[in-house]
Amino acid sequence: MKLSDLKSAARVNAEQSQDPEFRAEWNRAAFAHDVALRILRYRDEQGLTQTALARKVGMTQSVIARLESGDQPPSIPTLAKLSKGTGMDFNIRVSSGTVEVMAA
Repeated sequence: MKLSDLKSAARVNAEQSQDPEFRAEWNRAAFAHDVALRILRYRDEQGLTQTALARKVGMTQSVIARLESGDQPPSIPTLAKLSKGTGMDFNIRVSSGTVEVMAA
């Protein structure tokens, strides 16, 4: 198979988003992914390792790694701890069964 024969990520996503089960899972995971991206961006901007960030916020490196994986949504107490230790704001909106982090 040639590289040119492969579908683009946008096309695959567009096709899959027509599936209600895929769309529900995508929406369920969006909150965790949004938080993961915020943490990764913060670490990058501050030049911190996972371990250094963990020490700064009073968590373990493995917790930071799990948060950055975006597989599971963080709890409100976890977000509060991150916010206190980093100054990051997490504005959360819960509406129509979805949860989203809005830019602060």
